[in-house]
Amino acid sequence: MTIFHCIALGLGLGMTCVASTTTAGEKALTIDGKTITIADPGKCSSVHRPGRELARYLRQYDPTWESKQDANDETPYTKEDIRLIKNGLVEAGFRYPNTEESVITWMDVDGDDVCDFTASTGVGGMRSIDRMFLFRGLAKGNFQLIDSDHRYMEGSITVVPYIPLTVSGERLPVLVKEYTLLQWQADSKQFATCETIQYGPEAAKQRAGFPLLAQLCPKAREIYDWAADQLPHKNAIPH
Repeated sequence: MTIFHCIALGLGLGMTCVASTTTAGEKALTIDGKTITIADPGKCSSVHRPGRELARYLRQYDPTWESKQDANDETPYTKEDIRLIKNGLVEAGFRYPNTEESVITWMDVDGDDVCDFTASTGVGGMRSIDRMFLFRGLAKGNFQLIDSDHRYMEGSITVVPYIPLTVSGERLPVLVKEYTLLQWQADSKQFATCETIQYGPEAAKQRAGFPLLAQLCPKAREIYDWAADQLPHKNAIPH
């Protein structure tokens, strides 16, 4: 059976569709007996809320962990600095450095039947920044920022920052980033990650609670490379 996966890439590239057959070795990755595929967006594939409408939620982002434009300036951000950065994010919205609209990827990361989304934004110039966001859908159509990351001066921007994966035997998807995996934990309403199961006072408890991550985390980069290869342009667009 042939399946068509379509992603609207913007940047003048239009709608890119990838035809794939559901044959092992092409569209599935098997690691230690677990079969991994790109998650089907299901009902979330029909969600089309524009980036300009979602941009207001960027105000939740905390920029204080970013270094300043002047890398030698180690003074803390002031409240005014933070306000200006947040206002700038909302004003620019979900856009890449060339001002094209970002790809919004919809999914259900926590199995609550409310759609969540991930997207990147970019800032060009001498010190370009690729900011990556994951928002959880809440009641009444609102969204909560539940994870974020950023990179400097990479020369390309990540299209789908958090790629949702289906793993055989698992009800909830596993998300893969470049060097880590994430899985939602309903009790604490946050993610278990490769970092939380490896480090800190709760690591042993986390490993026991998330044996899948303990099994797959050593192959996180391999999983990301495979997943990125399934997406148009290997999930990266040059600035």
